[in-house]
Amino acid sequence: MHSSSTKSVRAGGINIAVRVAALAAAGYYVVVPDMPGYGQSDKPSDVSSYSLKHVCSVLCNVLDALGVQAACVVGHDWGAATAWALALQHPQRVSRLVVLSVGHPGVGASAEPRQRAHWWYMLFFTLPGAEAALTANGWALFKQVMGQGCSQQQVQQYISALSQPGALTAALNWYRANTQARHFGQTQPWPVNKQSRVACPVLGSSGKSSVLEAVVGRDFLPRGTGIVTRRPLVLNLVHVDDEKAAEYGEFMHKQGQKFFDFDKIRQEIEDETERLLRNQPGSKAVSPVPIYLTVYSPLVPNLTLVDMPGLTKVPIDGQPLSIVQDLEEMCRQYIKGDNAIILAVTPANADLATSDALRIAREVDPTGDRTIGVLTKVDIMDKGTDCREILLGKSLRLKHGWVAVVNRGQADINKKMTMNEARGKENEFFKGVDSYRDLDNTGTDYLSKKLSTHLINEITRKLPEIQSYIDKTVHDYQSQLKALGHDVTGNRGKMLHLILTICQKVEKAFNKIVDGGEGGGERVLEVFDVKLKEAIHKLPFDKILTLKNVRNTINEADGYQPHIIAPEAGYRRLIEDGLTLLRDPSARAVEQTHQILKSIVTQAINEVTELQRFVNLKSEILAHSAVTLDRLKESSEATVRTLVDMEGSYLSANFFREIVAAESFSYDPSRPKPQFVTLTGEILLEKRYDGLSAADAHLARISDHVSAYLQIVRSQLLATVPKAVVHCTVVPAKDNLLAELQEEVAGKEEDQLRRLLNENEEVARQRDSLQKRLTLMERAAREIMQFRV
Repeated sequence: MHSSSTKSVRAGGINIAVRVAALAAAGYYVVVPDMPGYGQSDKPSDVSSYSLKHVCSVLCNVLDALGVQAACVVGHDWGAATAWALALQHPQRVSRLVVLSVGHPGVGASAEPRQRAHWWYMLFFTLPGAEAALTANGWALFKQVMGQGCSQQQVQQYISALSQPGALTAALNWYRANTQARHFGQTQPWPVNKQSRVACPVLGSSGKSSVLEAVVGRDFLPRGTGIVTRRPLVLNLVHVDDEKAAEYGEFMHKQGQKFFDFDKIRQEIEDETERLLRNQPGSKAVSPVPIYLTVYSPLVPNLTLVDMPGLTKVPIDGQPLSIVQDLEEMCRQYIKGDNAIILAVTPANADLATSDALRIAREVDPTGDRTIGVLTKVDIMDKGTDCREILLGKSLRLKHGWVAVVNRGQADINKKMTMNEARGKENEFFKGVDSYRDLDNTGTDYLSKKLSTHLINEITRKLPEIQSYIDKTVHDYQSQLKALGHDVTGNRGKMLHLILTICQKVEKAFNKIVDGGEGGGERVLEVFDVKLKEAIHKLPFDKILTLKNVRNTINEADGYQPHIIAPEAGYRRLIEDGLTLLRDPSARAVEQTHQILKSIVTQAINEVTELQRFVNLKSEILAHSAVTLDRLKESSEATVRTLVDMEGSYLSANFFREIVAAESFSYDPSRPKPQFVTLTGEILLEKRYDGLSAADAHLARISDHVSAYLQIVRSQLLATVPKAVVHCTVVPAKDNLLAELQEEVAGKEEDQLRRLLNENEEVARQRDSLQKRLTLMERAAREIMQFRV
């Protein structure tokens, strides 16, 4: 069994056709089935068709059709994962097992997060937009990933096979069906990279479960009065591409059992809650032990939600006296991690200033980077009141805003109102109320899309953290290997010469890559010519230059004493607001260049063959290179920051004098007027304001003056920021990447040099183990640094 799209392709160094021929020549009867989605097999659109449990069931049917009770099973890649699953789930059907490239699932299940970091791509392949990302620009990203282990001809064979209708989606569906939980008949799922897992805990005291049911589009959560949710429910939503696919749920504590009846899902949640809590004191006790439920449906986004027990202010009969503190502490445990997106659910008809959900969210997320507010019960607010001001962000502002929803009431539930009917009723409500008709952030559909988009953005945002974590782990492993050492014969002079020669080769390789095209200097050029330019041109200057904002800014700048002729203070404040926007893109250009140079250092080190056997020296070179690049980055950041700050420190008065002179009646018509251009590309002095009132024309003229000035500054920064980055980072890195290391090595004694090139036979076993782990982490580091979203 294999996961190659064609048997002639070498997959991970395994030539399928050669292996089949060898087994046949040895007298074996060889059957090589095309796995689902590969080769000539069907490519079902239902993701569940690619689950290992389902595939193993199909393979048993194949064995039955062949009249074989037990077979020798050989597997590679996803075929290897399937082979493990078949042996664990149906051991009577496997006489001998040969597995290539995939370790035993038990080893992966017990692995620490840092040992799983190189699995980051699995999460990427599960995203809805993976197909588009892999095939964009002539399969550029796919070629980049696969080119590390395959020749161009082999990569082209893959592309040809995966270009067949449905083939690429089928290949990705293997990850979508099995990445979240690879069952293998065990009580624990296969490992999921916790470093990149993003979940949405839902906090509140009223309407939480209704919000979750609205997102899922199904009625399946327990209902009642008081605290109904007594254990956290980790709800993993998996989008199924087949619109006709049946919806169903699976519980981790009942692996393999599909619940197509959502009423039975509700009953199972209640039963499982009761099973754990029946021996707890009090009839309304709660527990932090979660229930895990996965729902597969074509109507849901790919999302993980956590339904928390509702917050309360005082204990009631049947609850322990510590219930208030217990619930709050439980919530904090789920939302304190940086990977959690907090969904704070609050009734709109209550005083939001006393919301426990908001209070706890602000305690653990004071910056609001992870909090999204949800307003329920909007439809039963007192007459004459609404929550428009909150939704517009004018009161109780949240960084990611508020979303208003209308859930089913108890009367609706009693009348068996379906979720589709409830959403229709919700849409009618928001369209029928003047306060909400023009707002976008209303309704369950908007909430679902917002959560899905936010999830993808959070995963993308976490990639640099994963890279930093891997870099630190690599450095730790290298430090341990440095202590073990290597044996190299020779005197001090020979060892010093060898180390300095290797350092010079690394610097030469680094400079060659930087000065080269693809993969080196071309990537740096892309930062300046493409990414920086796009980032600066996408800045929301238009929000600063609206007539309303211009009017407000001028009035605020004038204070109690309005300006007499020209609002100079207002001009300066508008320009300063525009300059503030330019800081982040300029800083990102420095960071992007820094990351590229770090990846080039890794490439250069790997190109120097002599260095590969000296792990300690390799570690020193990598560490010193990182220190040098970090120092140069700080210098570049300071210079770029100064460039932007300089523009705000002194405004060029001549610019405005020329405008005033050119607009005056006494301007000499024989002199050419200055050709100032606004941010939108319009000639400033050719603009007309005939259709505006005198007051609006005055404000529009000020807006255009500021726009033209910012256009000059923007153009200057597009030219000076790349120069500053190259001057402060790229050129010094080429000249002095390992200068400090070479000076340090030159002063070392013979014993210190020997430790850099030493191999200790007594710790060979530990060294080999560390080397294997280091290799995996270095591979992960290379893949993430070369991956560009």
